[in-house]
Amino acid sequence: MERVEENKREIARFWRNPSVRRLTVYLALLTFAVVIIISLYSSYSADKLKREWLDKEAAMLGSLAQEHPELAAEWLEQLSRSTAPEPDDIAEGMRVMERHGMTVAALESDWLDIIGDYRNRTLGFLISFSVALIALLAWLALRELRRQLKEIRNLAISMEDTVKHNRPMAYRVYDEGELGLLASSAQEMTTRLRETIEQLHRDKTFLKDTVADISHQLKTPLASLMIYIDLLQTGQVDSDHAAEFLRTCKRELDRMEWLTLTLLKLARLEADALKLELKDSSLANTVQNAVRSVATLAANKRVTIDVEQSGSEPVVPHDSHWLAEALANLLKNAVEHSPVGSTVAIGWENTPVFVRVQVKDQGRGIEPRHLPHIFKKFYRSSSEGSGVGLGLPLAKSIVEKHGGVLSAAANPDGGTIFRLSLPHHPFSDQPGELTEL
Repeated sequence: MERVEENKREIARFWRNPSVRRLTVYLALLTFAVVIIISLYSSYSADKLKREWLDKEAAMLGSLAQEHPELAAEWLEQLSRSTAPEPDDIAEGMRVMERHGMTVAALESDWLDIIGDYRNRTLGFLISFSVALIALLAWLALRELRRQLKEIRNLAISMEDTVKHNRPMAYRVYDEGELGLLASSAQEMTTRLRETIEQLHRDKTFLKDTVADISHQLKTPLASLMIYIDLLQTGQVDSDHAAEFLRTCKRELDRMEWLTLTLLKLARLEADALKLELKDSSLANTVQNAVRSVATLAANKRVTIDVEQSGSEPVVPHDSHWLAEALANLLKNAVEHSPVGSTVAIGWENTPVFVRVQVKDQGRGIEPRHLPHIFKKFYRSSSEGSGVGLGLPLAKSIVEKHGGVLSAAANPDGGTIFRLSLPHHPFSDQPGELTEL
């Protein structure tokens, strides 16, 4: 049974080829035409043989009637008899023919020449017809083969052009069958190859920009460190200034360490080398962890962080460590741009589809011309704050890694509002395990 089913599948796969279906139609039409032609020829040949045979019999009857009129009527009666000849009559006739020296070979060569003509005519027709039929079949097969080879050649030329110039395939085949499968696979391969080449170009550009960013951001603090160290080495600096220089060196080193780690995190996120461990956990706990991480900064600036809890605590799939870092960067940005004595509010709104977290400050706000650029690396909309323009890009990358969306807008009550939306059911291709930095 399995072999029968396999044969059926093989026949179905074979039949889906357009060339096979065309050749089948051609063969069916040719078969029909051959049957018609052979039927017409057989009818014509039988009529001709019958006429020649009757002419032969009529000539013999006429000759017999002239010499023996009494036998002509009896001969005609025998010819018109429709019943099958008796075996005894046949045997007696053969003996008579032998007594008069009349053999079958002699009849075929001398007397029954119409049989030979019929045989030669039929043989000539069959040979000519067979040659014409074979030539027609060969022409149809070569025509289909030429069509297939033309499709393959055009496909090969298009693939070569795609590989050389890194552009989409200009020639496409949408037929069914094996050629269609080959063309579809070739198109998919060229598309993936083009995407791979483009990804390599993006990776190259990304690496170049990352190296340039790191070198640019480290150049200034390194220059300051070298100056302070040179001054300390001279021994001409008093103890108060030396202590101040050392504190400044420590701040610059801490800043360089934070900058380097942040750039590395961004690089790994953008290169898709960082995978998160998404677990259903309380978003409120993650928010509290983020608030605690910026509590010291907020206390130093005398800014209050207010956690606005509404309804039950939402549970959403997320990596608590990395999402807390993203929220901490948003809170840090809000605190740095808030005036003394103001309040930064963070809260959430739970919906059946997603959870939206909002971070609002009471600062001067972001001008509309800066909004499209604030998530770019090293972009700063103002000179306020001590950041270098990496916190918001890092937060956006982490949120997008969760399958969420991060946006910013002007707060109607003044300041800026950041909205972070996380889906309750991230897509299946979202990140998995956590990779520690």
